[in-house]
Amino acid sequence: MKNFEPTDPLAIASDKPDVGELLSEYNRSMVNSSQGNLVTKFDNIRFSRWSGQTDDGKKHSENRPEGSPAWPFEGASDVRNRLIDSTCNELTALLMTAFSRSDIRASGVELNDLEISGIATSLMQWVKDCKMPQEIRKEAELAAQYAVQYGWSAFFIGWNQKISKRNRPISLEEIVAVSQQTDVQAIQDLPRLIVESPEEAASIIASTAPGISKKDAKRIVKELAETGQSYREEEYVSRNLPEIVALKPWDEIIFPPETADLQRSRVIFRRTWMSEVELREKIITEGWNPDWVEKAIQQLGKSSTFYNINLLPTTTMLVYNGTNYNNMVEVVYAYTKSMDGDAPAIFYTILCPQAASNRNEDGSSYAKHERLDYAHGEYPFVEFRREQLRRAITDTRGVPELASTDQDEIKAQHDSIRDHTAFSTLPPIKVVKRIGAINKIAPGLPLPVTNQNDYTFMDPPAREPSVAFKLIERVEANHAAYFGTTNMLVPPVKTQMMQQMLVNSWLMAWRNVFRQMFSLCCQFMAPEEIQRITGGTLPDDVSDIHNEFDLNIRFDILDLDPEHLTRKIEGLTKISQMDTGGVLNKNRITEMLIRAVAPEMASDLIVNQEQASQKMFKDVQSDIALMLLGNEALYQENDPAASTKMQYAQQIIQSNPKAQAALQQDQNFQALFQNYVKSLQMSIMQQQNAQIGRIGVSQIQGQQPTA
Repeated sequence: MKNFEPTDPLAIASDKPDVGELLSEYNRSMVNSSQGNLVTKFDNIRFSRWSGQTDDGKKHSENRPEGSPAWPFEGASDVRNRLIDSTCNELTALLMTAFSRSDIRASGVELNDLEISGIATSLMQWVKDCKMPQEIRKEAELAAQYAVQYGWSAFFIGWNQKISKRNRPISLEEIVAVSQQTDVQAIQDLPRLIVESPEEAASIIASTAPGISKKDAKRIVKELAETGQSYREEEYVSRNLPEIVALKPWDEIIFPPETADLQRSRVIFRRTWMSEVELREKIITEGWNPDWVEKAIQQLGKSSTFYNINLLPTTTMLVYNGTNYNNMVEVVYAYTKSMDGDAPAIFYTILCPQAASNRNEDGSSYAKHERLDYAHGEYPFVEFRREQLRRAITDTRGVPELASTDQDEIKAQHDSIRDHTAFSTLPPIKVVKRIGAINKIAPGLPLPVTNQNDYTFMDPPAREPSVAFKLIERVEANHAAYFGTTNMLVPPVKTQMMQQMLVNSWLMAWRNVFRQMFSLCCQFMAPEEIQRITGGTLPDDVSDIHNEFDLNIRFDILDLDPEHLTRKIEGLTKISQMDTGGVLNKNRITEMLIRAVAPEMASDLIVNQEQASQKMFKDVQSDIALMLLGNEALYQENDPAASTKMQYAQQIIQSNPKAQAALQQDQNFQALFQNYVKSLQMSIMQQQNAQIGRIGVSQIQGQQPTA
């Protein structure tokens, strides 16, 4: 590509970042995130917070602004209605149920991609259900809550490798064993020198064992000479797994106002907060600039926030939505897409906005700047939107924005019912003016009067509360129909349709999350570890693996209905019995039924088809090996896999000369093997008889059974 003069300062990659431009973009993005004020507004709506609110749910003049007395009367109802909070929690529960019961499966783009697809499926199921279930579930729930409340949320997907230290025991017996297996004279003499010449022994250990200082070597020699036991510090990989973080909109992730698609964005900022200990640790673990760390630590408690989280109401009943960062440092990861030579690449720069400056002579304005060498070549972010109204990410709405008037209407009706009840139970008392003061009123108390009309109760309001109850019922039904929450007045088909649409969008976001996670696993996990987990081997070139399959994650909302699930199982069972041409993948049907009926047990019960075939082949091998030793095989009545086992048995005998010879010469093995074959033949015959019972005729001789 020919050299060109960029108009965008971030368009061309360089060894040093343009900190001034990044700060300018960060500030512009923060201005764009003035919707942070809306975040506070939506929090107040969801958690039912307003000025003058009291703990007892009543209006009191002393809690209201000066000159604004309680209305319509002191102690009037001021209840909190939780319609929006309930809807957010119900939709989050729906998304989390769909996620936990969903089926992850990778399918190859081409026929020869099947093996890689099987490995991808097994690996992602292992990450989701075995290795990171708590972490993934926590971040999934946070992302769901953010999305239903604010309209959208995002995931950060990275790789987290942590190196830790541990003490490795060393024994004198181990030293002796090593000395006997080497040709190096110094090491051969080491056991003797430990006792006779500790100084020389320490020098040999320090020079031959990497990572051991002369001081540690002297300690090791001394302990070995005295007790025969010692230890050394060694580094090990304590964590080597994907990292997933749910990001709160306009707080933990921000971007310029023109951004419509995260993967096409010029720059994306991910914001987090770290303690002093975490910052100093990064110097060792990730190579952060120590000068920058010292400058950043001086900024404890400062935050680039345009809305003040300390101006919230102070009622103890409130759910506090802010976080106190007094002892934390704001750290910003700036991700940019820039031209690196002839190709675009993702770069990231780590900043502290309060410690950075436009000038960068000493290089201490940033902690680190380098290319993000993730094989998938994408930004490590995936967004989830509650609705797709327009192309821009932020053109979506959350429940508080849409349903605030519904909640206010229900609150008004609740307040009116409560106030009506108060008036009906104890209406205001009309007192004749000449009496001057009212005596104490209570059930059973004598009340002196001079005239029968001295005290009278005011008639309560004429409106019956039933009107309010009907209105509340109607508002709740309309609300449920709009968002897809359960309500007896809403047709189930409409509820299912709304829920399935939301679930599909949610799982589509997770499809992209798992796709990036699989690419990172291929890039950073050792092939031996992947093979141990999945039983399969990946090709050497992993750079394009994430493009060689389609990863799908699906969930049918109707599976939450037990009656529908029962009907589905019965229907699939009947269809499976009618499959005489082998059209259906019965193993896949069994797997789907297990995941639908007992999703919490699916990971323990289901193995992929390749693993199942390998296990069956090994079982047949084991049966034949036991018979060669003179042991009877364990027979299974009406074995559904009898035909396959028969083929495996023939294959094993034909490929093993020793087994063939034993079949000719060893009468005991011959008898045991014949019984084994007869048992399998009986199971095959039982299956054929079952088919004859269904279709009324037997197979023509020479043809293989079709079921």
